Amino acid sequence: MPVIYLNKHRQLTEDQKKMAITALNNEINEVMADLEIIEDQLDKTALFGELDLRNIASDYIRQRVRRNADGNYDEELLKRVYRWYFSE
Repeated sequence: MPVIYLNKHRQLTEDQKKMAITALNNEINEVMADLEIIEDQLDKTALFGELDLRNIASDYIRQRVRRNADGNYDEELLKRVYRWYFSE
């Protein structure tokens, strides 16, 4: 898959946005699945059995994953995700 290099101020193309959205959704899903596994192990402990990591992560996601008024992901967030996963 060809990678298109970005100038920090240049807008993402529609293909780049789709790639960034897919990467972002995959990352969230993978982390939430990993947290579920960790929670299952923590449930076996006396002290940490009630620690709700997925709920904490969901609150964090709501704070960090900005959306525009139209419901789409914030362009700057998508640029950051795109650079993280598809940079040089």
